[in-house]
Amino acid sequence: MRATSAVRPTAGTGAGETSTAGTGTAGTGTAGAGACTAGRRPRARAGAALLVLPLGLGALAACTSEPVDPARAGTVVVSADLPFASLNGATAAGRAPGSVLVRGLVQSGFTSLAPDGTVTVDESFGTVEKVADDPLTVRYTIAPTARWSDGVPVGPADLLLEWAARSGQLDEVVPELDADGAVVSTSDDVVLFGAPSAALTRASSVPTVDGATVTVVYDVPVADWEVALDVNLPAHVVGRWALDPDAPPLPTVAPSVPAATSTATPAAGDGPATTPAATQPASPSTSATPATTGDATPGEQDTADADADGDADAEAGAWAQAVVTAVQQQDRAALVPLSRVWRTAGRATDVASDPTLTTTTGPYVLAQVDASGVEVVRNERYAGDAAASYDRVRLRTDLDPLAQVDAVDDDAVDVAAPVSTRDVLAAAEDLEDVAIGTGGDAVLQLVVQEGAGGVFDPASHASAPDPAAVAAGLRAAFLASVPREEVVADAVRPLWARAQVSDVVAAQVAPAASTAAPGEPTPAPERAADPVTVRVLTNTADPVRSVALDLITDAAADAGMAVVPVDADPAQTLRTRPEDWDAALVPVAQDDLPVAAFVARWRSGGATNVTGHTDPALDAVLDALAAQPVRAEAADALTSAAQALRTWGAVLPVVRTPALTVTAVRDPESDPGLPVVADVPVLTPAAADLTWWWGWTRR
Repeated sequence: MRATSAVRPTAGTGAGETSTAGTGTAGTGTAGAGACTAGRRPRARAGAALLVLPLGLGALAACTSEPVDPARAGTVVVSADLPFASLNGATAAGRAPGSVLVRGLVQSGFTSLAPDGTVTVDESFGTVEKVADDPLTVRYTIAPTARWSDGVPVGPADLLLEWAARSGQLDEVVPELDADGAVVSTSDDVVLFGAPSAALTRASSVPTVDGATVTVVYDVPVADWEVALDVNLPAHVVGRWALDPDAPPLPTVAPSVPAATSTATPAAGDGPATTPAATQPASPSTSATPATTGDATPGEQDTADADADGDADAEAGAWAQAVVTAVQQQDRAALVPLSRVWRTAGRATDVASDPTLTTTTGPYVLAQVDASGVEVVRNERYAGDAAASYDRVRLRTDLDPLAQVDAVDDDAVDVAAPVSTRDVLAAAEDLEDVAIGTGGDAVLQLVVQEGAGGVFDPASHASAPDPAAVAAGLRAAFLASVPREEVVADAVRPLWARAQVSDVVAAQVAPAASTAAPGEPTPAPERAADPVTVRVLTNTADPVRSVALDLITDAAADAGMAVVPVDADPAQTLRTRPEDWDAALVPVAQDDLPVAAFVARWRSGGATNVTGHTDPALDAVLDALAAQPVRAEAADALTSAAQALRTWGAVLPVVRTPALTVTAVRDPESDPGLPVVADVPVLTPAAADLTWWWGWTRR
């Protein structure tokens, strides 16, 4: 019989729980599917044979009499259906959950962001200080232990490059963007980074540099100043690829991003038509550490290695300085190719083609990228406070949810974070010797379309004595009919036992003060004599949202409202076709600028205001919030804004979506040759920063 331990909270999630299944005795461990089971720990279910082995793992022993590959003990395999797209965290591809997950493993910086909005400073990388309030002045001091994975020290050039990209001050045109926010086409002969930040656009002056210190002055205060600027792509790598006429071209542009056709300037990575001599270092190398040849003695070899390192550092420093000069002098001839390379250099196709483009700052560094996922290895150059605990980490993205569970059962995967459904959870609960973590991810909210001629638009009730009052009454009636407790009980609690109704309007932002439950919406009016049709947009392929929609439909009918599902792509329709829906049931993920994102979502005319919500009184609160640099006071303003939105009937938070993580529980003596992992929190893909999740892979 399988034994299950008492439920205990999962570290790092704040809303998770973990149970440990199985107490079977283990014999000699083997990894991979189809292995002989003699001597293994007993299984409650037979795992399906896996035809695809982990990245680079190779064929492992077929029976327990065979020794396990020694490298397996130092290699952790994680499985999640979150494909990696880019190392550039300022692009749409780099903000995709799979990219956020990989960057949290390979990239270190000044700060990291927890799911609740807490900001942590990594002093082994540097410090971020607010040194003045009027004007808001922020000072970044780079620690001597902050180094890129090629050994080059992190420097002011890396921050200046990111300011140039995110401030929008140097962009010459407004880019054409697709529905996901990615630049789809632009001329090759303009300066265009195309990634303005809501915070850094308020810092219009070029930051000043003094040794290892960079100072940013904001034109107006911003609430997200602690996380507004950080190291992203290496300036010395981007500088060389952009400005060295001898550098090879960047890999072929991905099909989804049209190739440039202009003949005025060479294609991305070919270098500018002319490179100013003042910014061009001599004889750049293609490697941070050139190889030495010949029959050298050990002493001579050490000297040669030191000289090679010195030459490489000097060359890298020259390219970094070229970036500094280009930004400070606003040298257009250099900025055109720099912006072009910056937009594209971090893509998965690029880093798979040239190891130079995998240069990062964290305890691990990318070693392999392919259709199965990514593989990272220990960064031997890392000198920070969170060194790697394992030699390798493989992130597999090639398995469906049930196959992920089977892979844990077969010791081919050590940690799996499959989509949480009833059959997947049941399969995990059938396993022996696993820890099952459940928790909450993005907040599922019902948002109301107040414009575009829909049922909740006052313009649709122009013949009424008070159109706004009619629309407000219908909003209140609809939202009051939503059976939140039933949605939690029927859709989420079977997957996450601790699930509760959520009152979090501001998603995963700021400290706990901002999550105080606002007052309930205005009580519903009497049942309408004539049925009112409400078109609800949601992803019915998701079991949780499908069950929730069924419950909402039944409850609305009792209030005289007919809910009709919108048969369209939710992501596209939400942003581009407001006339097609009256309400949307959507998960709201965390943003890398949490306060700015909340303001943009709810301010009148906000960049991501998809509901048409307009409220001058709320706008005043949001404007003050956007300019509030004191975290505690910003939390109070968030609470006030959330209360106003709930009272108005603009939004109704329902519940956090469920998340599931399954971890193999092993003992080093009874499972020799296999990695032992512990204290793995529930993976929440909706988080804007997943550095905290990888804490179990660091010392």
